Amino acid sequence: MKKLILIAGLLFGLNATAQKFDLVQINADWNQQNNLPFKDVNGIPIKYARLEDQPPHFKATIKSVPTLILYVDGRLTYSWQAGIDLKCPATRESVAYVIEKFKN
Repeated sequence: MKKLILIAGLLFGLNATAQKFDLVQINADWNQQNNLPFKDVNGIPIKYARLEDQPPHFKATIKSVPTLILYVDGRLTYSWQAGIDLKCPATRESVAYVIEKFKN
């Protein structure tokens, strides 16, 4: 019984400290040709959202598209935004690097 309680405690402890990472790409219909060329980073799938479908207060925070946003435990933690060329500068390697920084 003590072993069962110990194992349950360890599993709960590991689960309680695990961070949840979400990646979301925001882009406009007219700029779909500049979507990111990769679909996931470190096993974290990139979710896609159309700028046109977002509420006005959220649209106002997006200054350029595409924008890639990293959420850690539901909080916006980091973002990559397109420049004047309308292409997001995020690479799989740069996103993986930032994710690893937040894991530690």
